[in-house]
Amino acid sequence: MKFDSFILMLSMVAAPVLGTLAHVPGIENGGTPSPEHTVILGKDAGVNGFPMDAIYEEGPMSDGMRNGHWKRYHANGAIRSEIHYIDDAPFGAYTLYSEDGTLIEEGRWEHGVNVGHLRRYWPNGTVQQLLTFDEIGVGQGQQRYFHDNGQLEMLVVLKDGQEEGDLIRLDRDGRVINRTTYTSGRIVQRSE
Repeated sequence: MKFDSFILMLSMVAAPVLGTLAHVPGIENGGTPSPEHTVILGKDAGVNGFPMDAIYEEGPMSDGMRNGHWKRYHANGAIRSEIHYIDDAPFGAYTLYSEDGTLIEEGRWEHGVNVGHLRRYWPNGTVQQLLTFDEIGVGQGQQRYFHDNGQLEMLVVLKDGQEEGDLIRLDRDGRVINRTTYTSGRIVQRSE
Protein backbone atom coordinates (compact mmCIF):
# COMPACT_ATOMS: atom_id res chain seq x y z
CA MET A 1 0.00 0.00 0.00
CA LYS A 2 1.31 3.39 -0.93
CA PHE A 3 1.79 6.00 1.74
CA ASP A 4 -0.86 8.26 0.10
CA SER A 5 -3.46 5.46 0.21
CA PHE A 6 -2.66 4.71 3.85
CA ILE A 7 -3.13 8.38 4.83
CA LEU A 8 -6.42 8.55 2.91
CA MET A 9 -7.71 5.38 4.60
CA LEU A 10 -6.63 6.60 8.03
CA SER A 11 -8.33 9.95 7.50
CA MET A 12 -11.58 8.21 6.45
CA VAL A 13 -11.58 6.17 9.68
CA ALA A 14 -10.49 8.98 11.99
CA ALA A 15 -12.51 11.87 10.52
CA PRO A 16 -15.91 10.91 11.96
CA VAL A 17 -14.45 10.50 15.46
CA LEU A 18 -12.37 13.66 15.35
CA GLY A 19 -15.21 15.59 13.72
CA THR A 20 -17.58 14.60 16.52
CA LEU A 21 -15.14 15.75 19.18
CA ALA A 22 -14.56 19.02 17.39
CA HIS A 23 -18.28 19.91 17.63
CA VAL A 24 -18.91 19.08 21.30
CA PRO A 25 -19.56 22.35 23.17
CA GLY A 26 -16.84 23.25 25.63
CA ILE A 27 -14.25 20.77 24.38
CA GLU A 28 -11.14 22.51 23.21
CA ASN A 29 -7.75 20.99 22.62
CA GLY A 30 -8.71 17.64 24.14
CA GLY A 31 -10.19 19.10 27.37
CA THR A 32 -13.35 18.10 29.17
CA PRO A 33 -16.74 19.68 28.48
CA SER A 34 -17.33 22.85 30.47
CA PRO A 35 -20.63 22.97 32.32
CA GLU A 36 -23.36 25.14 30.83
CA HIS A 37 -25.64 27.25 33.01
CA THR A 38 -29.08 25.66 32.78
CA VAL A 39 -32.40 27.21 33.78
CA ILE A 40 -35.43 24.97 34.38
CA LEU A 41 -38.78 26.76 34.36
CA GLY A 42 -41.89 25.71 36.21
CA LYS A 43 -43.47 24.34 33.03
CA ASP A 44 -40.48 22.02 32.54
CA ALA A 45 -40.22 20.93 36.20
CA GLY A 46 -43.60 19.19 36.30
CA VAL A 47 -44.44 20.58 39.76
CA ASN A 48 -48.12 21.30 40.40
CA GLY A 49 -48.89 24.86 41.44
CA PHE A 50 -45.54 26.29 40.40
CA PRO A 51 -45.75 29.30 38.03
CA MET A 52 -45.09 28.03 34.51
CA ASP A 53 -42.69 30.81 33.46
CA ALA A 54 -40.92 31.22 36.82
CA ILE A 55 -37.47 29.75 37.41
CA TYR A 56 -37.81 26.47 39.31
CA GLU A 57 -34.07 25.71 39.51
CA GLU A 58 -30.81 26.67 37.88
CA GLY A 59 -27.18 25.72 37.84
CA PRO A 60 -24.33 24.19 35.83
CA MET A 61 -25.04 21.06 33.80
CA SER A 62 -22.62 18.90 31.85
CA ASP A 63 -23.37 15.70 29.96
CA GLY A 64 -27.04 16.04 30.96
CA MET A 65 -26.25 15.96 34.69
CA ARG A 66 -26.18 18.59 37.43
CA ASN A 67 -22.59 19.36 38.37
CA GLY A 68 -21.80 22.20 40.74
CA HIS A 69 -23.85 24.68 42.75
CA TRP A 70 -27.61 24.59 42.03
CA LYS A 71 -30.34 26.88 43.31
CA ARG A 72 -34.00 25.87 43.57
CA TYR A 73 -36.77 28.42 44.16
CA HIS A 74 -40.12 28.62 45.93
CA ALA A 75 -43.17 29.66 43.85
CA ASN A 76 -42.81 33.21 45.24
CA GLY A 77 -39.27 33.47 43.79
CA ALA A 78 -37.42 33.12 47.11
CA ILE A 79 -34.52 30.66 47.21
CA ARG A 80 -35.67 27.25 48.45
CA SER A 81 -32.31 25.45 48.43
CA GLU A 82 -28.67 25.70 47.45
CA ILE A 83 -27.18 22.29 46.82
CA HIS A 84 -23.87 21.15 45.37
CA TYR A 85 -24.14 18.24 42.91
CA ILE A 86 -21.66 15.82 41.37
CA ASP A 87 -22.96 13.72 38.46
CA ASP A 88 -26.59 14.57 39.30
CA ALA A 89 -26.32 13.46 42.95
CA PRO A 90 -26.25 15.86 45.93
CA PHE A 91 -22.66 15.85 47.14
CA GLY A 92 -21.28 18.56 49.39
CA ALA A 93 -22.67 21.48 51.33
CA TYR A 94 -26.35 22.37 51.13
CA THR A 95 -28.76 24.89 52.66
CA LEU A 96 -32.57 24.91 52.77
CA TYR A 97 -34.76 28.00 53.20
CA SER A 98 -38.42 28.72 54.00
CA GLU A 99 -40.62 30.79 51.66
CA ASP A 100 -39.83 33.93 53.65
CA GLY A 101 -36.08 33.35 53.18
CA THR A 102 -35.34 32.03 56.68
CA LEU A 103 -32.58 29.43 56.87
CA ILE A 104 -34.13 26.13 58.01
CA GLU A 105 -31.35 23.58 57.49
CA GLU A 106 -27.69 23.35 56.56
CA GLY A 107 -25.46 20.35 56.27
CA ARG A 108 -23.49 18.15 53.91
CA TRP A 109 -24.50 15.21 51.71
CA GLU A 110 -22.21 12.51 50.41
CA HIS A 111 -23.41 9.42 48.57
CA GLY A 112 -27.06 10.21 49.39
CA VAL A 113 -26.68 10.59 53.17
CA ASN A 114 -25.98 13.38 55.65
CA VAL A 115 -22.39 13.41 56.88
CA GLY A 116 -20.64 15.63 59.39
CA HIS A 117 -22.69 18.29 61.16
CA LEU A 118 -26.36 19.01 60.43
CA ARG A 119 -28.08 22.12 61.78
CA ARG A 120 -31.83 22.69 61.71
CA TYR A 121 -33.44 25.97 62.73
CA TRP A 122 -36.77 27.06 64.20
CA PRO A 123 -38.75 29.64 62.16
CA ASN A 124 -37.53 32.34 64.58
CA GLY A 125 -33.91 31.55 63.59
CA THR A 126 -32.79 29.78 66.78
CA VAL A 127 -31.12 26.39 66.48
CA GLN A 128 -33.57 23.46 66.67
CA GLN A 129 -31.15 20.52 66.24
CA LEU A 130 -27.39 20.00 66.13
CA LEU A 131 -26.73 16.50 64.83
CA THR A 132 -23.52 14.69 63.87
CA PHE A 133 -23.10 11.83 61.38
CA ASP A 134 -20.14 9.72 60.32
CA GLU A 135 -18.96 9.25 56.72
CA ILE A 136 -21.69 6.68 55.99
CA GLY A 137 -24.54 8.71 57.49
CA VAL A 138 -24.86 6.99 60.88
CA GLY A 139 -25.49 9.18 63.92
CA GLN A 140 -22.35 9.48 66.07
CA GLY A 141 -21.46 11.51 69.12
CA GLN A 142 -23.43 14.20 70.89
CA GLN A 143 -26.85 15.03 69.43
CA ARG A 144 -28.56 18.18 70.74
CA TYR A 145 -32.17 19.34 70.42
CA PHE A 146 -33.38 22.78 71.48
CA HIS A 147 -36.65 24.49 72.41
CA ASP A 148 -37.62 27.44 70.19
CA ASN A 149 -36.42 29.81 72.96
CA GLY A 150 -32.86 28.46 72.51
CA GLN A 151 -32.88 26.38 75.71
CA LEU A 152 -31.50 22.84 75.43
CA GLU A 153 -34.40 20.34 75.21
CA MET A 154 -32.62 17.01 74.87
CA LEU A 155 -29.04 15.76 74.89
CA VAL A 156 -28.01 12.27 73.87
CA VAL A 157 -24.82 10.55 72.72
CA LEU A 158 -25.01 8.09 69.85
CA LYS A 159 -22.53 5.34 69.14
CA ASP A 160 -23.06 3.68 65.75
CA GLY A 161 -26.58 5.14 65.66
CA GLN A 162 -27.61 3.82 69.08
CA GLU A 163 -28.04 5.68 72.36
CA GLU A 164 -25.11 5.30 74.70
CA GLY A 165 -25.02 6.80 78.20
CA ASP A 166 -27.48 9.39 79.51
CA LEU A 167 -30.30 10.85 77.46
CA ILE A 168 -31.36 14.01 79.29
CA ARG A 169 -34.63 15.93 78.67
CA LEU A 170 -35.03 19.50 79.90
CA ASP A 171 -37.97 21.88 80.07
CA ARG A 172 -38.08 25.34 78.47
CA ASP A 173 -36.43 26.82 81.59
CA GLY A 174 -33.50 24.38 81.61
CA ARG A 175 -34.71 22.12 84.43
CA VAL A 176 -34.11 18.39 83.98
CA ILE A 177 -37.41 16.57 83.33
CA ASN A 178 -36.00 13.06 83.13
CA ARG A 179 -32.85 11.08 82.53
CA THR A 180 -32.63 7.72 80.80
CA THR A 181 -29.41 5.71 80.74
CA TYR A 182 -28.65 3.52 77.73
CA THR A 183 -26.12 0.84 76.88
CA SER A 184 -25.91 -0.10 73.19
CA GLY A 185 -29.35 1.39 72.55
CA ARG A 186 -31.08 -0.43 75.44
CA ILE A 187 -32.49 1.29 78.49
CA VAL A 188 -30.68 0.28 81.68
CA GLN A 189 -32.04 2.96 84.02
CA ARG A 190 -34.76 5.61 84.01
CA SER A 191 -35.29 8.47 86.46
CA GLU A 192 -37.90 11.23 86.58
